[in-house]
Amino acid sequence: MDSKWSPLNILGMLALAIFTIFTLTSVAFYPTPYNPLYDWLSNLGNSNLNPSGALFFNWGCIITGIILIPFFIGLYQWHPVRKLSKILLVLGMLLGIFASVSLIGVGFFPETHIKLHVLAASGVFGSIFLIIILLNISLYKNPEFMRPVAYWGILAIIMDLSFKIMLSQPQYKDLLANFNPTIPIPGLEWLTVYISLIWIALLSYNMWNKNI
Repeated sequence: MDSKWSPLNILGMLALAIFTIFTLTSVAFYPTPYNPLYDWLSNLGNSNLNPSGALFFNWGCIITGIILIPFFIGLYQWHPVRKLSKILLVLGMLLGIFASVSLIGVGFFPETHIKLHVLAASGVFGSIFLIIILLNISLYKNPEFMRPVAYWGILAIIMDLSFKIMLSQPQYKDLLANFNPTIPIPGLEWLTVYISLIWIALLSYNMWNKNI
């Protein structure tokens, strides 16, 4: 580990802040009452549903993705000793970069480009739980790795898998990017996204606090 502090360490915290600010701004411009239990996150970026606020959500995704790319690259600063830990760290970093690019894609291709949007969103949700698994295992035995970060990561993994399993059920296959006033699955999406982003922010704080 490097003794010199790196500005890369705070990027995970910055990403959470940026995404939250842009998302809440987009919510504020939503023309009808927005309920996170029943409205998908991506509805915020749909210019047909949110003509004044879509730009904020989409740019929030793009900027957050751009910030996260160097953050994941900066994870090399952990310098794990064991060979397996090194391999898992590199895999987690590569998947993190992929998820970041996918998040940028979510911003470039909102719901109005539904096929490309679903493809980009699938890249995010399909990789985030793998990233957390790989990095948790890679760093777990590192004395500088804070245990609460690992435990929060387990919660994020459970939430992400629950969301994926729920959407895979035949009765819910048509819910993606559609409004349904009786089934609060979008609320699970909100939880999944924010619990995962908070884990990234906690890992970032861990690196800043321990001067990784």
